[in-house]
Amino acid sequence: MSVLLEVRGLEVAFRAGPPLARRRFKAVAGVDFDVGRGETFALVGESGSGKTTLARAVNGLQPISAGSVAFDGLRIDGLGGAAMKPVRRAMSMMFQDPVGSLSPRMTVGDLVTEPFRIHRVDADPEAETARLLSLVGLDAAFADRFPHQLSGGQARRVGVARAIALNPRLIIADEPTAGLDVSVQGEVLNLLNELRERMGLAMVIITHNLHVIRHVADRMAVMYLGRFVETGPSAEIFAAPAHPYTAALLSANPEPDPDRARDRISLPAEAPSPMARPDGCEFHTRCPWAAAKCGTEAPAAVGGDRRAACHFPLGAGARPPAKESTI
Repeated sequence: MSVLLEVRGLEVAFRAGPPLARRRFKAVAGVDFDVGRGETFALVGESGSGKTTLARAVNGLQPISAGSVAFDGLRIDGLGGAAMKPVRRAMSMMFQDPVGSLSPRMTVGDLVTEPFRIHRVDADPEAETARLLSLVGLDAAFADRFPHQLSGGQARRVGVARAIALNPRLIIADEPTAGLDVSVQGEVLNLLNELRERMGLAMVIITHNLHVIRHVADRMAVMYLGRFVETGPSAEIFAAPAHPYTAALLSANPEPDPDRARDRISLPAEAPSPMARPDGCEFHTRCPWAAAKCGTEAPAAVGGDRRAACHFPLGAGARPPAKESTI
């Protein structure tokens, strides 16, 4: 599988604090990943872990502090204006709020054909509206509705229609099932899978819903404080997580079978601030298996397609005894 998106050493920094004592901190602290053509890559982690910031940086919506982003062999970090416009046609973004990302002053028909006007593509608006709405499972009559007249699922489908309007090669979907009923979530995921197969799309999906990843993602990365702590094929990570943080996330995933026993891993609720990162392994302040080495030495993520940044990966033996949870 050839590489479509290549990200190396990406960092995004912000300044925060009182006006006279503003401090610089890294919301994304050096990540590497590739996305192949036709592949779905998922980013998962707690709120505030840097997932959305990373996605916006990849798409050129957020300036990066270091590193590089290459799309289809072209280095795109630092591009802007007219130079970035062809890239935006080929790399679409679906934003987190399905209704809030749609202009309340525009009809659905105007919304789904807006990309044609922005990129000056000669097309029949009525024909394209009908085609795009049909692709996402909406009747052509929806063209005259306004966003406030749509349900969450319908608004999300309109967002999908906008994203695929110009036949992109990559879609970045930020929480595509957020705020939707479980049954509607399944419909949206099935729609994205169908469009990926039909159009040959690659996708980057940002989510904290692990059921989403199990359903659609080929590979995944688990983020903690702006870094990847584990990456690899989704099926392998779900079957045998190597990093304690990944194991804790999976153990907290809701289980529909009430009779199935679950060994939940309890963590202290509050993650450290990226403005005050712990020394050593940044997860050691919450890790049930942390040893003295973890507080002084940062682990390296080693390996090929499967990596985990942990001194004592699960399943590898030589693991310190688990400490009791503080909560």
